[in-house]
Amino acid sequence: MKKTAVIVISAQGLPVAQRIRKEWPDCEIYAKQGAGEGVNEWVSLDETVKKLFFASEALIFIGAMGICVRVIAPYIRDKHTDPAVINIDSTGRFVVSVLSGHIGGANERTLQLARILGAQPVVTTQSDATGLWALDVLPAKYHWQVSTDADNFNEPLTLFVNRKKTALLLECKDEGTAYLERTKPAFVDVFYRFADIDLSQYKLLIGVTPFVHPPISVPSIWYRPPVLHLGVG
Repeated sequence: MKKTAVIVISAQGLPVAQRIRKEWPDCEIYAKQGAGEGVNEWVSLDETVKKLFFASEALIFIGAMGICVRVIAPYIRDKHTDPAVINIDSTGRFVVSVLSGHIGGANERTLQLARILGAQPVVTTQSDATGLWALDVLPAKYHWQVSTDADNFNEPLTLFVNRKKTALLLECKDEGTAYLERTKPAFVDVFYRFADIDLSQYKLLIGVTPFVHPPISVPSIWYRPPVLHLGVG
C-alpha cells in the first residue's frame, strides 16, 4: 500500500513534519542526515524524490516552493497517475496544493493539513476557486464510470469552468445526482429525458445515466452509475 512521504528540505521544517506525523502516524518523514530518531535520512534530495514519486500516494514537501517544483519536474506525467504533491513553508504558515489536486487528492489533503497546522490553505484549481463542480472528482466520489466523446477530458472541463451553457441529463437517482441538483450553477439546466434537450442551445452536455445515447453535436461527459445488480436465487 502506498504511503504519504513528508520530505523536509531543511532542519527548520522538521518540527512541522513532527506535528503532521502526530496526526497522521502512518506518514514517513525524510530529512537530511543527522535529523534524529524516527526519520528516514537522505543524502541526495533528487535521488530520494526519484525513489518516492511513483511509490507514494502523496508527497508533502516542507521548504521553499521553488525547490519542490524543480525536484518533481522530471517525473510529472499526468493527473491520472501523478501522486498528490503539497508544499508547506518551513514555519507551517501556508499549505499549497501543487500537483494532482483533484484526482490525486492534493486539494483535500491541503485543507486537512491546514487544519492540523492552523495554517492558510492555498488551492488554485479553477473549479475550487469558483465553487464549481470538480467534474474529474465526481467518478471516484460517487463510484461512477466516466467517458467523453471529446478528444480529451480537458475540452469539456474547460467549457464548464468557463461557465458555458450546459445541459445536465439525470436519468437515475443516487447520492451524486442529488448533490448535482442541489448545487446546480445558474448556467446549467437539468433534464430528466434525453429527448427533451434542444442541443442547439447548449455548448456542453453532462449526463448521469446507465443508458447509451446516439452521438451528439456538442462535447459531452457521460457518468455511468452502478445501477445493475446480479444475484443468485
